[in-house]
Amino acid sequence: MCADRSGPLGPSDFGVDSFTVSAVLDCRAEQYPDRVMMSIAGVDVTFEQMRRRSCAAANALLDLGVRPGDCVALFTATCPEWVYFWLGAARIGAVAAAVNAANKGDFLLHALRLSRAKAVITDTQRRARVAEVAERLPGLSSIVVQNDSLDGNSDSIAEHVGDVGDIGSMFFTSGTTGASKAVATTWHYLFTTAATAASAWRFDAGDVLWTAMPLFHLSAAPSVLAPMLVGGTTVLAPVFHPGTVWDEVRACGAVGFAGAGAMVSMLMNQPPDPRDGQLPLRFLSAAPIDASVYRDIEKRYGCRIVTMYGMTEAFPIAVKGVAEEGVPGTSGRPNPSFDVRVVDAAGEPVPDGSVGEIACRPRYPHVMSEGYVNGEGGVDPHSEWFRTGDLGVLDSDQNLTYVDRVKDSLRRRGENISSVEVETVVMGHPAVLEAAAVGVPSDLGEDDILLFVAVRLDSALDYPELLDFCGARMPYFCVPRYVEVVDELPKTIIGRVRKDILRSRGVGPGAWDRESHGYIVSR
Repeated sequence: MCADRSGPLGPSDFGVDSFTVSAVLDCRAEQYPDRVMMSIAGVDVTFEQMRRRSCAAANALLDLGVRPGDCVALFTATCPEWVYFWLGAARIGAVAAAVNAANKGDFLLHALRLSRAKAVITDTQRRARVAEVAERLPGLSSIVVQNDSLDGNSDSIAEHVGDVGDIGSMFFTSGTTGASKAVATTWHYLFTTAATAASAWRFDAGDVLWTAMPLFHLSAAPSVLAPMLVGGTTVLAPVFHPGTVWDEVRACGAVGFAGAGAMVSMLMNQPPDPRDGQLPLRFLSAAPIDASVYRDIEKRYGCRIVTMYGMTEAFPIAVKGVAEEGVPGTSGRPNPSFDVRVVDAAGEPVPDGSVGEIACRPRYPHVMSEGYVNGEGGVDPHSEWFRTGDLGVLDSDQNLTYVDRVKDSLRRRGENISSVEVETVVMGHPAVLEAAAVGVPSDLGEDDILLFVAVRLDSALDYPELLDFCGARMPYFCVPRYVEVVDELPKTIIGRVRKDILRSRGVGPGAWDRESHGYIVSR
């Protein structure tokens, strides 16, 4: 169990001699040649097929003039070719940049410039987007449209033998508070992340994992590499449809579900099914999970929740494994690979139980990212203590609770307010489907709270009644001043709300203002 370890899991724990693609994949292909390693968008790929096709992708890149240290951008929908070229680039020492499949225009240009991509692997749907920005990318020499012809060129290659600290992949931050950053990751970090996930899940040879997390997200490490490490299988859906997830899980016999916390909320909003408690699931891995429904989720689906807290730069920082009881609402205890503390604005630790910014530092080399790609071919390393930009609390038992993004926290009338806590209460209202709270400038200084809500079908929202509901469940200073009903909240592709968009929108003409309507909040 992950929490019981005194150090990170290493290659020898998985019967391989190093955390490299060639060492792990080739070993598993020899052990389980005909076992399906991944079913991607409905295409089954065995371990031996993955080995051969990753070698073919490596040879294709060599034919394009890609050499060790060159960057290959992966810009496709969820498909087998993404994985072939990701693993193939590793075999020749090239760096793969995992570009958000929704990017276009200046967003795509920014990612490709930052990565200094020499080649782009794309699909027919996105080919035109790449062509629109290609002239402004002087270093880009090849655009390859995915195809299924990789079996014909799968001869062995001269594997690149690099250093454990060599950059292997770039993953991009979400860009919800500014332009996306390219995070430089080693394969050692990615496999260590995968090993921690496999340990937390108690995932073993022959087990099946179901997920719909996009490959361009760091979740590619546990969803692709964890089953590779243990000889298991990943079923990777191209899109997340809440109404069909459990049928797909039953069909493939998945013992595990991996997703974002928002996905679990959508699943819980589905009508109860008598078969919910008969799923083959052993674990449901997602975060954040609201403490008030944590045990209800476990009971409804007959499984245990696994939570992990972290980000692209360092993952996971805290873990609650499948074999642990856990404390609902917390993310678990610090991963043994990290020192973790909660600090004030000056970087000094705060007492247990106090809110501060979560910070971490690696206890071993290359168990977190190396820093940010600076766009000039180099990497700007993290400082000794990496400050996450997240507010959190460590209790006396070292359980870590995520509170909010520092930039999403609110301050009203001298009181600090967590937008997450406000949203959790509001989403308990029977008419509310989803909610997001942001700060807007107040005439009295600091913030007023603007609440955006999406209403359930066949429901109507009564503004005073909603605020009565809030006032009965939260301190008076947390009750929103403004409420605006929207069709849906803007989100990233993995379901994170784009609060930067909501903040920039501000108080619109459709917002209901309790002060102008004479509503008085009871204290």
